Amino acid sequence: MKKVLCALLALIMVTACFAACGGNEDGNSSQSDVIGEYESGTESTGEKITYADKLPAAEDMGGREFYVYQRKFGSGKVTIDFQGEVIWEETEDGELTNINKAKYDVVEEVQKKYNCTITGEIVDTSSAAEVRTAIQEDIVGGTAEYDFCFETYYYYYQFALDGMLVNLHDLGIDFDQAWWDQNAVEDMSICDQLYYALGDINTYDNDGTFVLLFNKALYKENGGDPAELYKMAADGDWTFEEFKNIVTGFGKDANADGVRDEFDIYGLLTETSNLYNHFLASGNKTVEKNANDEPELSLATGDGYPALTDAVDLYLNDNDVLVANLEKYVVKYEGEDVYEKTVTNAFKEGRGLFYMTSLIHLPYFRDMEDEFGFLPIPKYNASDDRYYHNMGAHTSSVLFVPNSPANVEGEAGEQLGMIIDALGAYSKDILTPEYYEKQLKRGDAQDSDSADMLDIVFGSRVFDLGQVFGSPWSITETVEVLDKNIASRVESKKDSVELKMARAVSTIKERLAGE
Repeated sequence: MKKVLCALLALIMVTACFAACGGNEDGNSSQSDVIGEYESGTESTGEKITYADKLPAAEDMGGREFYVYQRKFGSGKVTIDFQGEVIWEETEDGELTNINKAKYDVVEEVQKKYNCTITGEIVDTSSAAEVRTAIQEDIVGGTAEYDFCFETYYYYYQFALDGMLVNLHDLGIDFDQAWWDQNAVEDMSICDQLYYALGDINTYDNDGTFVLLFNKALYKENGGDPAELYKMAADGDWTFEEFKNIVTGFGKDANADGVRDEFDIYGLLTETSNLYNHFLASGNKTVEKNANDEPELSLATGDGYPALTDAVDLYLNDNDVLVANLEKYVVKYEGEDVYEKTVTNAFKEGRGLFYMTSLIHLPYFRDMEDEFGFLPIPKYNASDDRYYHNMGAHTSSVLFVPNSPANVEGEAGEQLGMIIDALGAYSKDILTPEYYEKQLKRGDAQDSDSADMLDIVFGSRVFDLGQVFGSPWSITETVEVLDKNIASRVESKKDSVELKMARAVSTIKERLAGE
């Protein structure tokens, strides 16, 4: 029997929160359009719309149950607050956050419209392997318990290659609609197969997006004006060079012990994996795609090397930059969360000017004494007309569908695609305004300028196949090293990486040819 985690909530009186959002003027349904719609609430005609009205006629599904399966991101970590996707965890007092009330309303509307039941499970474990094994056994064993899942793509590359994930296009989902992130649809396909998707149906993709937090009090104490930073970012002038100049010379020996450690003051709090963010900020990806939607190694092209070299130079400046996962801290805090003990606590305690992190940590800073703001990751080239932002490989959810024939073939697959699309549309009407406007922009963002920065951040995300298949191809880890011998590292792995990529393409094509 599938677990029905939401059953007890049926007794809770929830006020429906229908909010109409609109599109932009150019008709391009990228993530940036989604953000624009939150702000305007109108189409280009100025008329308010309800996205659920754009769905095809509903089908009576005779009470069919759809089961959602997912892992609890940040399980056991006090710095991360994961509230689930589509479904949610029950609380001891029976109260719902505004986000979970919105999810409740979404599920209720879809259940009523399609005469179905939507339930699920959030596995409270930090072990991605545990969840992956359960999904694999469900597929191979033919139990077909899990209809669709939310997890990071990082651990499911072999599922995609072996045909254990459904090409989402085969389910009839309308990915041209505004409730799907069009950048992700375009960037994450491989050989014209789309195994992962994201949009208004989930929020943890946004929570896993990287930004730059900055401590306003510290900046003012050192003669800076936060308004100038915001203006620089809004005008497109927020570059790595400007960022580096502010960071350099900012560090102080806070306790006057003559030792530079995690208890001092720094211009930047970061970790080695953030070097990849600086690489992306140069407008490059580790992997591009050819005309046949096949991956091609592109790490050595463009301004990627100069951007990485400059970033490594900055990170090696241990007077002004605290890197969380240096060996000395990993050893010191063995068995503990080294990031919490170093950079996260340093920022919360007012000892870091900038903190490059993903939005998952925002709840941890809600009782922070100093006021902080949001900024985009600085772009590398001043001449670029946009910024570039990354969704973390390990801390972001995507939707995927296990390839269980009983759930995905024929009428069953059509119904599943219809329900997923409906959840996306209703989430755009109900969940997104609560999550984006009320929680992020009016809750976690402490001023209107920071709220505007979020529009920039979410409107400039990119998705790199080198990260999507980062585990087997081992590409992104090549740039996440505090060493400037970048070209030699890439050259030493180039043949191996390209062989693995070619094998992945061959595996997918051979499987498709045999179907």
